[in-house]
Amino acid sequence: MEHTNRSAIAAYVAAERHLRSDFRGAKTLTQMAVELGTTKTTVRRWLRRDHWELWMDHWASADEIWEAAIQDQLRMPHQDREERRLLGGRHREMLVADLDRCLAELTSEIGMTA
Repeated sequence: MEHTNRSAIAAYVAAERHLRSDFRGAKTLTQMAVELGTTKTTVRRWLRRDHWELWMDHWASADEIWEAAIQDQLRMPHQDREERRLLGGRHREMLVADLDRCLAELTSEIGMTA
């Protein structure tokens, strides 16, 4: 088998060398590139292409995470999207009612101490 950056990164990830020594998160792309003897761009490209879940967990930008969430939502069947929207509305109504109740309790307590 020919040694390529793609296979080197796959072996690196499989051996969990992408994790810090204290296992509290992942190394930076720059650290990984130095250890693999390649460029940061190459590491980024192959992680995004072959290890998407890891990419999203450790290195993705906020924009990429947002875009992935939008794409997941668009792939969801229409009925499921509608059910989720309706549930969100009900939860919002319950939250507003709860906040109103708490505010009323706080204002009545302030009125009693004044």
